[in-house]
Amino acid sequence: MCYLGIDIGTSSICGVVYHTSSKKIRSITRENGAGIVSSNTWEKAQDAEAIVRIVRSLIDELEKDGTHVRGIGLSGQMHGVLYVDKEGKALSPLYTWQDMRGGLPYKEGWSYASYLSEATGLALSSGFGLVTHFYNLVNGLVPEGATKIGTIMDYVAMRLTGREAPLMDASNAASLGFFDKRCSCFDEGALERVGIDTSILPELGDTASLVGYYQRIPVYTAIGDNQASFLGSVRSFERSIHVTVGTSSQLSVYSDMHIEVPSLETRPLPGGGYILVGAALCGGCAFSMLKNFFQDLVRMCSGTGMSDTELYAIMSSVPYKKEASEDIRVDTLFDGTRSHPELRGRITNISRYNWTPENLVLGFLRGMSRELFDFYRLLPSSIRAGKDLLIGSGNGIRKNPLLREILEEYFRVPLRVSKCQEEAALGACLCGMLGAGHITRFSDFEYD
Repeated sequence: MCYLGIDIGTSSICGVVYHTSSKKIRSITRENGAGIVSSNTWEKAQDAEAIVRIVRSLIDELEKDGTHVRGIGLSGQMHGVLYVDKEGKALSPLYTWQDMRGGLPYKEGWSYASYLSEATGLALSSGFGLVTHFYNLVNGLVPEGATKIGTIMDYVAMRLTGREAPLMDASNAASLGFFDKRCSCFDEGALERVGIDTSILPELGDTASLVGYYQRIPVYTAIGDNQASFLGSVRSFERSIHVTVGTSSQLSVYSDMHIEVPSLETRPLPGGGYILVGAALCGGCAFSMLKNFFQDLVRMCSGTGMSDTELYAIMSSVPYKKEASEDIRVDTLFDGTRSHPELRGRITNISRYNWTPENLVLGFLRGMSRELFDFYRLLPSSIRAGKDLLIGSGNGIRKNPLLREILEEYFRVPLRVSKCQEEAALGACLCGMLGAGHITRFSDFEYD
C-alpha cells in the first residue's frame, strides 16, 4: 500500500508517493502556471481552478504507482486566501501571500495592515489572508455570494472531495492572521472590533481530520507548507535548526511551549508544539533577481541570451571565501519585511577593488544567509541550547553548494540536506499516514 502527498507551492506543485513496504519515495513536480497578470503591481493572484486541475493530474499519475492508496495529504503556500460560495465553488482567484494590498495606504498615515495591528494589538502583516479580506471589504471587492474564506490547499481538498465548506488545520488558520495560537481559535472579538463578520471564517479541525474521499481514497486536512517542510525534513525536533530556501526562505526552530519573540512568528506545529519562524519575503527570489540581471547584461552585450540553468551553474560555481570587512555587503530586503514592507535592499561597501561579478554573487548569498541567521539570533538562549543539527531544504539550498557553505559559515554547524527532495509534499504525505493510522506520531516515520 502507499500514501500520497501534494504540496501546492507558489511556482511549482509537487507530489510524492510513499510505499510502506519498500519505504521508497517517488516524486513528480509540475510548474504552477496559474498566475494571473494584473495591471496593479501590488496584486498577486492565481487561478484556483487551474491549480485544482494540476493537482488532480498529479494524483492520478502518482496513483499508478500503487494499487492500494490509503490516504492523501495536502500542504501549500500559506497566508493566501480565496472566497467560496455556499456550494463550495471559488468566487475569486487565490490572493497569494505575495499580494501587497494590505501594505497600501489606508487612513491617517496607516496602511491597512498597520491599522489592523494598531486597532487589535495583534501582529498582522500584508499578505495575511484576513488582512487581504479587510482591504477587500473596505473597497467593495468581496464577491457577491461569498460565504467562506479558505487557503488554496483547503480549497483543493474541498474540490477533490465535494465538500461545500473548508475544514482547516490550525497551521493554515494561523497563517490568515487574527488567530489565538494558545487557544487554537480565531480571535473573534478582535475581528468584530474592526468590522469583519466572523461567519466567513472556516471550520477548524484537528490535525489529519478526514475531509472526504477522492475516488474512494481518504483526503485529510491540509497543513501549511512551512510546517510540512519541517515535518518532511527534520527527524530530531529538539536538536535541529531548519532552514529552507525556495521563492521565500524561512528559519524554523521547534518549541514545546508557546512563546512569542519579536520579529518572529510562532506557528502551530501539527502533532503538537510550535515552531518559531523567521520568514524572509525574498529568499531565493534575491538570487533569481541577480540571475536576471546577469541575463540582461549578457543579452545586451552579445545580442543572445543564456539559459537559466547555465547562468545558475556559473553563479553557483564561484569559489567560496570567508567573509572579510572589505567585501561588498548586500542587504536582500528587496520586498521589505512583514512588519516593514517599505524597506528595500541595499548594496554597500563598494570599492574599486571589490566590484566584481564574483563578489556580487557572494554578497547576495551572504545577504540571504545573514537574514536567516539574524532571525536565529533573536531566539532566547533556552531555545537555542542543544541545537547542533542544521537541516537544509528547498531547491535554493539543494542546488546551490555555495549557499550551503555560506550558511555553515554563519551558523557554525555542518549543514545536512534533507533526504527527500520534495520535503513539503512528504510532510503532507505524513499527515495522510497519521490520519489513516499508519503512524501514531510524526517521529514514527522512517524511509530509505
